[in-house]
Amino acid sequence: MRLITFISAGAFILFSAFIMKKENQAQTPSSLYETKWLLKKMHTDSGIEVVNTKAFIKFDEAKQSAGGNGSCNSFGSNTSIEKNKISFKNIFSTKMYCADVQQTENSYFNLLGKVNRFEINKMSLKLYNDKDLLLEFAVE
Repeated sequence: MRLITFISAGAFILFSAFIMKKENQAQTPSSLYETKWLLKKMHTDSGIEVVNTKAFIKFDEAKQSAGGNGSCNSFGSNTSIEKNKISFKNIFSTKMYCADVQQTENSYFNLLGKVNRFEINKMSLKLYNDKDLLLEFAVE
């Protein structure tokens, strides 16, 4: 009976450790490139806009590109990334008009064109123009 209890306890500990490791991996993005980043805030001249749309960005290291959704339309861009420096060139998108989110999307694409550096802190990606924070993202 003690053997069964010992084996059960050991299996429980191993299973718990496996689950905790998986949860920790899910909470820490591997890199800029292996994460779907959801747009959460935009910092504009008129203040901070909290974003509650399906806007996101993903980076493709091999193609040196980025793409995602602006809130309504899909978009893409060439990217140049070196250390913490980043730029988005030739931003393009589909051209549907979505009245509810069009202003958000226009601001998002405009701010992306101004970005020149980034920071990854825990579960967030922040895009800046020099010292000015422009866009904030969170891991999906």
